[in-house]
Amino acid sequence: MVGKDGSSTADSAGKTKEKDAQAARHIQQALFSIDDWRDAIYARIVEKVGERHYWEDWAKDIAQIANRHVTRIKAALAIPEKKAVFEEFLGELRANLNPGIDEDDAVDMLAQHIVTKPVFDALFKDYDFAAHNPVSKAMQRMLDILDDQGLDAETKTLADFYHSVRVRAEGIDNHEGRQRVIVELYDKFFRTALPKTADALGIVYTPVEVVDFIIRSAEQALAKHLGRSLTDEGVHIIDPFVGTGTFLVRLLQSGLIKPKDLLRKYTSELHANEIVLLAYYIAAVNIEAAFHDLVGEYRPFEGIVLTDTFQLAESNPQIEGMEVLAGNSERVLRQQKQDITVIIGNPPYSVGQESQNDNNQNLKYEVLDERIKNTYAKRSTATNKNSLYDSYIRAIRWASDRIKGEGVIAYVSNGGYIDGNTADGLRKSLVDEFDAIYCYNLRGNARTAGEQRQKEAGNVFGSGSRNTVAILILVKGAKHAGTDARCTLYYRDIGDYLSREDKLRILSSQSLDTVDWQQITPNAAGDWINQRDERFASFQAIGEKDTALRASAIFELHSSGLKTGRDPWIYNFSKRKLMENVESMIDFYNEQVRGFVEHCKAQNIVNPTSDQVESFIDLDPKKISWNEADRDRIRKGTLYSFDQKSILTCTYRPFSKQWVYFNHLLNQRTYQLPNMFPIPEHENFGFYITGVGSDKPFSVQAVDHLPDLAYWGSSNGQFFPRYTYRELGKGDDLFSASEGEGGYKKIDNITDAALATYRTAYADSTITKDDIFYYTYGLLHSPEYRERFAADLKKSLPRIPKVRDFRGYAEAGRKLAELHLHYEQVEPYQGIVETVNGDATGTPPRELYRVTKMKIPKVKGKPDRSTIVYNNRVTLTNIPEEAYRYQLGARSAIEWIIDRYQVRVDKASGIVNDPNDWSDDPRYIIDLLKRIVTVSLETMKIVDQLPPLDILE
Repeated sequence: MVGKDGSSTADSAGKTKEKDAQAARHIQQALFSIDDWRDAIYARIVEKVGERHYWEDWAKDIAQIANRHVTRIKAALAIPEKKAVFEEFLGELRANLNPGIDEDDAVDMLAQHIVTKPVFDALFKDYDFAAHNPVSKAMQRMLDILDDQGLDAETKTLADFYHSVRVRAEGIDNHEGRQRVIVELYDKFFRTALPKTADALGIVYTPVEVVDFIIRSAEQALAKHLGRSLTDEGVHIIDPFVGTGTFLVRLLQSGLIKPKDLLRKYTSELHANEIVLLAYYIAAVNIEAAFHDLVGEYRPFEGIVLTDTFQLAESNPQIEGMEVLAGNSERVLRQQKQDITVIIGNPPYSVGQESQNDNNQNLKYEVLDERIKNTYAKRSTATNKNSLYDSYIRAIRWASDRIKGEGVIAYVSNGGYIDGNTADGLRKSLVDEFDAIYCYNLRGNARTAGEQRQKEAGNVFGSGSRNTVAILILVKGAKHAGTDARCTLYYRDIGDYLSREDKLRILSSQSLDTVDWQQITPNAAGDWINQRDERFASFQAIGEKDTALRASAIFELHSSGLKTGRDPWIYNFSKRKLMENVESMIDFYNEQVRGFVEHCKAQNIVNPTSDQVESFIDLDPKKISWNEADRDRIRKGTLYSFDQKSILTCTYRPFSKQWVYFNHLLNQRTYQLPNMFPIPEHENFGFYITGVGSDKPFSVQAVDHLPDLAYWGSSNGQFFPRYTYRELGKGDDLFSASEGEGGYKKIDNITDAALATYRTAYADSTITKDDIFYYTYGLLHSPEYRERFAADLKKSLPRIPKVRDFRGYAEAGRKLAELHLHYEQVEPYQGIVETVNGDATGTPPRELYRVTKMKIPKVKGKPDRSTIVYNNRVTLTNIPEEAYRYQLGARSAIEWIIDRYQVRVDKASGIVNDPNDWSDDPRYIIDLLKRIVTVSLETMKIVDQLPPLDILE
């Protein structure tokens, strides 16, 4: 995994193996050493490179070259003697890094070594890095044994690239200048040249303003709380995810380490871990160069280790006596024996692959994750706790355990823990485990919308992050152990509407001692900010997950939306195309099953493993989108079959219907939805709300078809249906079942307990379950309700108070539901002017009103929302600004239509999803847009006239 400064903690790294004497005799020809290779390249360089290549372009070329080296290295492994030596090398990699490293990972590391080392050799040509670094030496020995013959064929492409690096580095005689080149190189080259590693880890360079603030603050936290200093003897400092070494470089340059302490600190009290080979190499020479600039003497930095920091928490690594990676192993053991006082850095933030076709999953850590389970997860009230195993949270848990007595942790990371519902257990644990906490919220959450998005404004990592970013400083003092001392929590929000540059400028002038901190007392629920309203918990629950409590809620059953895990294959505007896509995927899957069965027979495999399935299946995303269940079923020999009854209409996004293949075998998660939409013949309706912890503003919309999980544009939400269905069994009486035809019984989903409480509260026996449904829908639209309980709605499902004007809310809810469920029947807004550009005589309506991608034009750099360019022939004008007030999640209803009704081509599969295929009416989309303007205006009229939120005591 890689942190936002390029630090890594993922399944890629590199080390080499001591050449076995017996195997060496079988080598036919040694590969050029890296130094010889570099000299050969430079000897052929002309003084001027003709056409300037940007580094992103070079990265594409070198990515291909690296892949060719991978192919040649794998071919060499067919020779038994070389394979035997490689296996030893792989075993040492697993011991040094992670047991999950496989043969492909090790080969990738060797290829990375070949193509990347000359890059920083060109940047730091005065340092004899290769002669001193144990990993670099081990890598080269392994390559010498494997004997890659492909160097000459790649020389010209590589020569020009390395020359461009050298040209950039020429004339730079200061470390700051080289740092700028490294930032550009790392950010622009690494992402493209090594995409698998970059995707698994996430790579962004940490701004020096953030790094310097953390270093200053760590020094001041030590002094204030522990009476110590970074320069003191015995204060061991580690960056466990060092990336390119920025934190330790800036520490050396900060002046906080006194000149008399510099040599001791550098040689014995600074530590760094890195798992990605390129980052490890750059960090090592970067730190060495910083030290050289300060003292005028070159010394290898022996504190850096190529290792997986998280894996070090699993057990004592069995690495003594190793040969190939002996130097690196010695450093691991030496580091583990040290008491660490200060942990600084930017933890990894990746949470794993987006697609099962990636074959790029993050590693598992049983011991570390068990610690999270028994602390953060155990104390969390959330239902889904998966996000507590995100890499940056693992980094907090690891650091909290690594400091045994007293010390300081100073991280910049994803700030989702500040207010996230799932992180309530983490917040409670931090307050219990530390004496002082400083949390500096730098904002920048790009996943918000509207005015809130404007307030979040710039992200200090620029385009490298879309999440909230925060600086977290944790202080653990000796007095904490065995005392009842309470933690002091300090919080600071950097402010609204600040650009990235504004935020970095503020940080550059601040430190722990100068920030205007707000002291916070967390509440019993673990809230730090946006603390919940105590009254909220006393209201009736809208729904309960606990089966024992369901009967006391308003709705007995609710469900997440459909999670297919492969939307492009399972959804489509065209019913015919959907059927073709699903049938094609099923046919390919079944071919894979049959092929694997034959493979197992041929190999005498009786009980195939998941790894054997993984190595057999075809990951081509144009043939199938895999999920984990498919792999398990292949192992068991399970075949799929196409079922016409599984095709239903769904509501994929607000006011956007599609066809869906609703089938538990091909859908990743169906949750409770089969009990709500069992077969196409049975209709239902309800409303879908934003889920707990959503980064979207609270929203609700009535729908009468199966909803998608990411209905609001993010993957959580809850559906509350008016009815549910139960399959009839042998003992059921068909005549007494409500709408029991088709083998299902229709059940009212509003509980009897809810009906009783409402009739009692309002002393009105005429209240019906329909009234309660519409009352709830109306109340959830109340701006006063949403604003007053905003913090609660972020952290839990809505709870429904009883307000004085029950009938007023019920009637409003009924009107809103009618409007939202039957939006295709409302009158199109007549005030919109439809202009056809040019002569459209003879143009068929199907072509005239065909949509590719609608857009709102800009006038003088600002969106003109009164106009929508429908296509290159048709423009709509006079759209009322008032219509944009109706917001659903991150967008207005109008903007949802613009966003969803465009032709999309899935990059991975090539599948086309064309909204023009949905209806036979050529005007369907243009009239739908006009209808949604009407719906928006009418919705806001009703919302503006809702009764006051006068809650009954």
